[in-house]
Amino acid sequence: MKQQGLSLIVAGVVLWALAGAAFGTLRSTYGQRPADVNVRWAESVNATSRDQLELAYHLTRGEQLEGRTWSYRVTDVSKDNLRRLVEDPAVDDTHQIHRTAFRIWRGATRGPYLTSRPAWVASVLEFVVQAFVAAGGLAIIVGLFKTWRARRIQDGTASR
Repeated sequence: MKQQGLSLIVAGVVLWALAGAAFGTLRSTYGQRPADVNVRWAESVNATSRDQLELAYHLTRGEQLEGRTWSYRVTDVSKDNLRRLVEDPAVDDTHQIHRTAFRIWRGATRGPYLTSRPAWVASVLEFVVQAFVAAGGLAIIVGLFKTWRARRIQDGTASR
Protein backbone atom coordinates (compact mmCIF):
# COMPACT_ATOMS: atom_id res chain seq x y z
CA MET A 1 0.00 0.00 0.00
CA LYS A 2 2.92 2.35 0.71
CA GLN A 3 4.30 1.72 -2.80
CA GLN A 4 0.89 2.55 -4.28
CA GLY A 5 0.91 5.82 -2.38
CA LEU A 6 4.36 6.77 -3.66
CA SER A 7 3.34 5.87 -7.21
CA LEU A 8 0.28 8.11 -6.94
CA ILE A 9 2.39 11.00 -5.63
CA VAL A 10 4.80 10.62 -8.55
CA ALA A 11 1.86 10.43 -10.98
CA GLY A 12 0.43 13.62 -9.48
CA VAL A 13 3.72 15.47 -9.91
CA VAL A 14 3.93 14.24 -13.52
CA LEU A 15 0.38 15.47 -14.17
CA TRP A 16 1.29 18.88 -12.74
CA ALA A 17 4.35 19.00 -14.99
CA LEU A 18 2.14 18.16 -17.99
CA ALA A 19 -0.28 20.91 -16.92
CA GLY A 20 2.65 23.33 -16.84
CA ALA A 21 3.73 22.26 -20.31
CA ALA A 22 0.19 22.65 -21.67
CA PHE A 23 -0.11 26.08 -20.03
CA GLY A 24 3.24 27.14 -21.50
CA THR A 25 2.11 25.98 -24.93
CA LEU A 26 -1.17 27.89 -24.56
CA ARG A 27 0.54 31.15 -23.54
CA SER A 28 3.36 30.95 -26.09
CA THR A 29 0.98 30.08 -28.94
CA TYR A 30 -2.07 32.19 -28.09
CA GLY A 31 -0.86 34.83 -25.62
CA GLN A 32 -3.35 36.22 -23.12
CA ARG A 33 -6.98 36.92 -23.86
CA PRO A 34 -8.13 40.56 -23.87
CA ALA A 35 -10.08 41.67 -20.80
CA ASP A 36 -13.01 43.97 -20.11
CA VAL A 37 -12.11 46.89 -17.83
CA ASN A 38 -13.56 50.24 -16.80
CA VAL A 39 -11.66 53.51 -16.84
CA ARG A 40 -12.73 56.76 -15.19
CA TRP A 41 -10.96 59.58 -16.99
CA ALA A 42 -9.79 62.75 -15.26
CA GLU A 43 -11.94 65.84 -15.68
CA SER A 44 -9.28 67.38 -17.95
CA VAL A 45 -9.65 64.60 -20.57
CA ASN A 46 -11.68 65.68 -23.60
CA ALA A 47 -12.89 63.51 -26.50
CA THR A 48 -9.78 64.08 -28.61
CA SER A 49 -7.31 63.24 -25.85
CA ARG A 50 -9.45 60.25 -24.80
CA ASP A 51 -9.25 58.90 -28.36
CA GLN A 52 -5.45 59.21 -28.26
CA LEU A 53 -5.23 57.55 -24.85
CA GLU A 54 -7.47 54.70 -26.00
CA LEU A 55 -5.06 54.03 -28.87
CA ALA A 56 -1.98 54.34 -26.65
CA TYR A 57 -3.31 51.83 -24.10
CA HIS A 58 -4.94 49.44 -26.59
CA LEU A 59 -8.45 50.13 -25.34
CA THR A 60 -11.14 49.01 -27.79
CA ARG A 61 -14.93 48.80 -27.87
CA GLY A 62 -15.29 51.94 -25.77
CA GLU A 63 -18.72 52.54 -24.29
CA GLN A 64 -19.58 55.37 -21.93
CA LEU A 65 -21.16 54.03 -18.76
CA GLU A 66 -21.80 57.21 -16.78
CA GLY A 67 -20.09 60.53 -16.52
CA ARG A 68 -16.37 60.09 -17.12
CA THR A 69 -16.43 56.27 -16.72
CA TRP A 70 -16.03 54.15 -19.82
CA SER A 71 -16.05 50.40 -20.42
CA TYR A 72 -13.35 48.95 -22.68
CA ARG A 73 -11.75 45.76 -23.85
CA VAL A 74 -8.01 46.10 -23.28
CA THR A 75 -6.13 44.05 -25.89
CA ASP A 76 -2.64 44.52 -24.43
CA VAL A 77 -2.83 43.04 -20.93
CA SER A 78 0.91 43.21 -20.35
CA LYS A 79 2.10 44.46 -16.98
CA ASP A 80 3.88 47.40 -18.65
CA ASN A 81 0.76 48.58 -20.50
CA LEU A 82 -1.46 48.22 -17.43
CA ARG A 83 1.07 50.07 -15.26
CA ARG A 84 1.23 52.98 -17.70
CA LEU A 85 -2.58 53.12 -17.84
CA VAL A 86 -3.07 53.00 -14.05
CA GLU A 87 -0.33 55.56 -13.37
CA ASP A 88 -1.37 57.99 -16.10
CA PRO A 89 -2.54 61.31 -14.58
CA ALA A 90 -5.35 61.31 -17.16
CA VAL A 91 -6.83 58.26 -15.41
CA ASP A 92 -8.70 58.83 -12.14
CA ASP A 93 -9.61 55.20 -11.51
CA THR A 94 -9.85 51.75 -13.08
CA HIS A 95 -11.95 48.67 -12.42
CA GLN A 96 -10.85 45.04 -13.05
CA ILE A 97 -7.15 46.01 -12.93
CA HIS A 98 -5.10 45.25 -9.84
CA ARG A 99 -3.66 48.70 -9.19
CA THR A 100 -0.44 47.58 -7.47
CA ALA A 101 0.32 44.28 -9.24
CA PHE A 102 -0.67 45.74 -12.65
CA ARG A 103 -2.58 42.69 -13.82
CA ILE A 104 -6.16 41.92 -14.73
CA TRP A 105 -8.31 40.64 -11.86
CA ARG A 106 -9.10 36.93 -12.08
CA GLY A 107 -12.83 37.57 -12.21
CA ALA A 108 -12.67 39.97 -15.14
CA THR A 109 -14.56 39.00 -18.28
CA ARG A 110 -12.19 37.87 -21.01
CA GLY A 111 -12.65 38.17 -24.74
CA PRO A 112 -11.51 35.71 -27.40
CA TYR A 113 -7.83 35.25 -28.20
CA LEU A 114 -6.49 37.69 -30.79
CA THR A 115 -5.07 35.21 -33.25
CA SER A 116 -5.97 33.49 -36.48
CA ARG A 117 -5.19 30.11 -34.90
CA PRO A 118 -8.19 27.83 -34.25
CA ALA A 119 -10.04 28.79 -31.08
CA TRP A 120 -10.93 25.16 -30.33
CA VAL A 121 -7.25 24.32 -29.78
CA ALA A 122 -7.00 27.01 -27.10
CA SER A 123 -10.19 25.68 -25.49
CA VAL A 124 -8.78 22.16 -25.42
CA LEU A 125 -5.50 23.38 -23.93
CA GLU A 126 -7.37 25.36 -21.24
CA PHE A 127 -9.39 22.24 -20.38
CA VAL A 128 -6.29 20.02 -20.33
CA VAL A 129 -4.49 22.40 -17.96
CA GLN A 130 -7.41 22.42 -15.52
CA ALA A 131 -7.94 18.64 -15.77
CA PHE A 132 -4.25 17.84 -15.21
CA VAL A 133 -4.01 20.22 -12.24
CA ALA A 134 -7.12 18.69 -10.64
CA ALA A 135 -6.14 15.09 -11.37
CA GLY A 136 -2.59 15.71 -10.17
CA GLY A 137 -3.82 17.26 -6.94
CA LEU A 138 -6.19 14.36 -6.33
CA ALA A 139 -3.45 11.80 -7.04
CA ILE A 140 -1.09 13.52 -4.61
CA ILE A 141 -3.72 13.73 -1.86
CA VAL A 142 -4.72 10.07 -2.25
CA GLY A 143 -1.06 9.06 -2.46
CA LEU A 144 -0.21 10.94 0.72
CA PHE A 145 -3.17 9.37 2.49
CA LYS A 146 -2.22 5.85 1.37
CA THR A 147 1.40 6.39 2.44
CA TRP A 148 0.30 7.74 5.82
CA ARG A 149 -2.18 4.88 6.29
CA ALA A 150 0.42 2.25 5.36
CA ARG A 151 2.88 3.75 7.86
CA ARG A 152 0.24 3.66 10.62
CA ILE A 153 -0.57 0.03 9.84
CA GLN A 154 3.13 -0.85 9.80
CA ASP A 155 3.61 0.86 13.17
CA GLY A 156 0.53 -0.89 14.56
CA THR A 157 -1.16 2.38 15.46
CA ALA A 158 -4.09 2.09 13.05
CA SER A 159 -7.40 0.90 14.39
CA ARG A 160 -8.82 -2.00 12.51
